[in-house]
Amino acid sequence: MTTTIAQSQPVAERRRKRVAGVPAFAYGAVAPTLIIVIAVVGLPLVYSFYLSLNRTNPITKRWIFVGLDNYTTILSSGEFWQAFGRTVYFAAFSVIGTTLLGMAMALILNRSFPGRGFLRSVMLVPWAMAPVSVGVLWSFIFAGNYGVLTGLLNDLGLGSLALPWLGDGFRALNLVALTHVWNQAPLTALMLLAGLQSMPGNLHKAAMLDGAGPLARFFAITLPWLKPNLLFISIIATINALMAFDIVWIMTRGGPGSATTVFAWLGYLYSFQFLKFGEGASILYCLTALSFALAILYFVVLGPRRRPRQLSAASPVPMVETQAVIRRHQMMTLPPIPRRRRLPPALQKALARLGFVLAAIALFLWSAMPVVSLLLMSLTPASDLIRTPPTLVPSGFTLENFQAVLMPNIQSGIATSVQAQRVPLSLLNSFIVGAVVALISVVLGTFAGYAFARHARSRFFGASLWGLLLTRMTPALTIVLPFFVIFRTLGLIDTRTGLVIAYCSFLLPLSAWMMKSYFEGVPASLDRAALIDGCTRMRMMWQILLPVVRPGVIAAGIFCFLAAWNEFLFALILTSTPRAQTIPVVLSGFLSQARFYEYGPMFAASVLSITPPVIVAFVFQRYLIQGALSGAVKG
Repeated sequence: MTTTIAQSQPVAERRRKRVAGVPAFAYGAVAPTLIIVIAVVGLPLVYSFYLSLNRTNPITKRWIFVGLDNYTTILSSGEFWQAFGRTVYFAAFSVIGTTLLGMAMALILNRSFPGRGFLRSVMLVPWAMAPVSVGVLWSFIFAGNYGVLTGLLNDLGLGSLALPWLGDGFRALNLVALTHVWNQAPLTALMLLAGLQSMPGNLHKAAMLDGAGPLARFFAITLPWLKPNLLFISIIATINALMAFDIVWIMTRGGPGSATTVFAWLGYLYSFQFLKFGEGASILYCLTALSFALAILYFVVLGPRRRPRQLSAASPVPMVETQAVIRRHQMMTLPPIPRRRRLPPALQKALARLGFVLAAIALFLWSAMPVVSLLLMSLTPASDLIRTPPTLVPSGFTLENFQAVLMPNIQSGIATSVQAQRVPLSLLNSFIVGAVVALISVVLGTFAGYAFARHARSRFFGASLWGLLLTRMTPALTIVLPFFVIFRTLGLIDTRTGLVIAYCSFLLPLSAWMMKSYFEGVPASLDRAALIDGCTRMRMMWQILLPVVRPGVIAAGIFCFLAAWNEFLFALILTSTPRAQTIPVVLSGFLSQARFYEYGPMFAASVLSITPPVIVAFVFQRYLIQGALSGAVKG
């Protein structure tokens, strides 16, 4: 018994030291982020659930508690299950498409070749664009009578193949899903590229010595190594697909008929079109439950298996290093790769080089050509945009479209709508809101990330970090409804302040997670050395650690600014006048115009809306890659 007590005392003492070793500075560093997330996300989620248990009358403003009747009603509705089937199909199409295409992009960009940096920047442009801009671009590409695709077929002498592309329900659903893949595949490519760049080169060298070809090495080495990345990618891609609202709004608005009515659109219809807040909240909570269920399924299928015996759970090796060792062990214990060589080495090498060049060209065309067509349409006279039969060859170029949106008050004889006159102020609103949100998220996220990185073993910080991650898995539509109700009560509707608060709800967890990953790469001995030299913890953060993690701060700021600039759903619901509307909302308003001369200004506004993201993709691509390497990216 004496021996048992003696053995238990060191364990208890170590636990007390670990808990007592968390300084008050760490709790203070994480407190603002947790308070804001709980207030801005947690409380609205609770309110949304309570809302789903009631029925409201928008005229009398009476609430009637009905318990689970709203859930019973929607679950017995054929409309609900039809939307469920479309949502599952859309998500499956999107996840498979983004994964396969993103894998191909990552494999191409992982090789060293002249112009790789430029191609990587071009690849990032579709992802950096706002989904609203993407929807405007591709809806005109698929326009049946005068769209870009029909014009291309006519120019190639294949006009008989032209179809009303978005006129058929199932075809429209597939084309919307394909557009979503075009927008999201670069995100998958970034995360897979991060995994490829961390893979030891000696694994492939050893397999090549054994005579393994590229295909055999991919399935035997590359794919198993990327398994942890694929888990994270599958979760992010699924949630992004389930939350896809912007593209559906712009391209089809749930049509034709209800062919593209997915969960997100159905919840929006019930909440903001039919004003059935209780039923809408129930649908959106079902969407949230589906997100969590699929995340759990991914963990079961793709999650880590049992560790090798030589790596004990009490090993002092850091978690990141332990995972790397485990993955190397898995690679080195693979079965022998069969030796296959059917072609002469010189011919095989030449064919491989040709195939790579063709793949790189295809990647460039896939990423760049739609954006180039958008630029050309913004410079094309309005009459050319709607002529039939359509053609890709314009009669000339003009700057009148840009003049109509940038200088709408100048008397130039150009027909300018009210929507075009809102563009300059909306650009300013987007910039102000994006800059303020990025500043708040980076400042608070940096302190929270430091606390999470240094005290991840503490139960409080571990649970708090998981809570922040769960907020990233919550569809925005689930909390935008209580936001609307609460903000209307507080007088925050149609204000920039309301948008800043709403945007921080999903960008603070992103910033904290990114900065946590960067601080984990900084040795804790640097903290101790600064404290021994007499630095306060605040001075240590400012003078010692911040210069070291400066690339992470820049990357987090870029991601947060891009996400705020491109955000559409919150801005659509929470703003109604030009004084607070952002550029995605104004851009979507062009589609309600019935006059043909608005197409030119609409494309000019689209080009202006994507200009900041394109500049970021080309100038700061190194920081975007670092953001992907940190393991946290925009959704």
